[in-house]
Amino acid sequence: MRVLVAMDEFDGILSSYHANRFVEEAIKTQLTEADIVQVPLFNGQREVMDSILLWQSGTKYSVDHHDAYMKAKTSSYAVTENNIIVIEAGKVLTSDEDIASPLNTSSYGLGEMLLSALTEDKQDMIISVGDVHSYDGGIGMLQALGAKFYDAEGMLIDVREGANKIKYIRTIDLYDLDKRLKDKNIKVITDFESKYYGKASRVMKEHELNQISYNDAVSIDNAMWYISELFKSQHRILLGKPERGGAGSGIAAVLNTLYDAELVTGGDVVNELTYLDKLISQADLVVFGEGLNPNQQLLETTSVRIAELCQKHQKLNIAICATDEKFDHYVEQDTTAMFKVLNKDQYTMSDFEMGIMLRHLTTQALRLLKSNLNTK
Repeated sequence: MRVLVAMDEFDGILSSYHANRFVEEAIKTQLTEADIVQVPLFNGQREVMDSILLWQSGTKYSVDHHDAYMKAKTSSYAVTENNIIVIEAGKVLTSDEDIASPLNTSSYGLGEMLLSALTEDKQDMIISVGDVHSYDGGIGMLQALGAKFYDAEGMLIDVREGANKIKYIRTIDLYDLDKRLKDKNIKVITDFESKYYGKASRVMKEHELNQISYNDAVSIDNAMWYISELFKSQHRILLGKPERGGAGSGIAAVLNTLYDAELVTGGDVVNELTYLDKLISQADLVVFGEGLNPNQQLLETTSVRIAELCQKHQKLNIAICATDEKFDHYVEQDTTAMFKVLNKDQYTMSDFEMGIMLRHLTTQALRLLKSNLNTK
């Protein structure tokens, strides 16, 4: 019997990889002869690089760069066996301190990481832009890549100091911008529905979740509108146009409009690299689920896509989730069995507690279904 296990993360408590392992343990106790295949998932927020390296072997390369507050940091990018460069902006543009001064944060460190990765003679690049702590609309990244910004007196402005410098910019010079990214096939993973500026921008939609004051959020959003107007008038670049361009606080829009990067979902990449549709069509049983926080306002997650594929291929399937919203969605997809973590708020659970809960729920589901399975 072929069993496919595809658990997404449980909101930072339990990774996709470890969730899969707990579920696999339960399956082995109930279906002793099962052939189990694990598919690690991600949603563009976390675990992108490690998940991809579980599908394709590769090498990580350490890079010294700056974090969102321009403090020295070391992070990694990866190159897979299929010659794909993988960069996780959320690991680059984080900080040990709380986002107390978002107007002073910078995406410069991501530009440094890109410059290091460009030394690799590879054509394909995957960049996830979720969970970043910078709010400068990607202009710090552009400065690292060679862009220059001038004030009304023709003096250079160092935008590494954050969005609070944007109001002084009068001229954007892209002449020395590194051209090598133009030759890459770039996919930007963004599962977050947002625009570069306006009410649907990342900072306006998430300022309470990220503990940013309303006044700071408005100041950042106004700065994003202003810099987008300069790009439009001086370079005919429309940063406000791309859907989901606000992901990564505008980094997605910058990479899309300046470097023709394709904006994709985590599910798109999972399906492309793992042939998820084919794996589900070949499985006798699929166990999947997630525990993502609905407040993150993510687009359709991979687990929803799995539910749809199970329905398409008429596969026996078990879903385990930790939110009412996903539970209701699985009902709509005629999922065979659904279980929700009910006994305790998931956000107070340890990784071990969550893992044991997944193992118990999987065991319970399998025992209920065993009478209908052609197995011992």
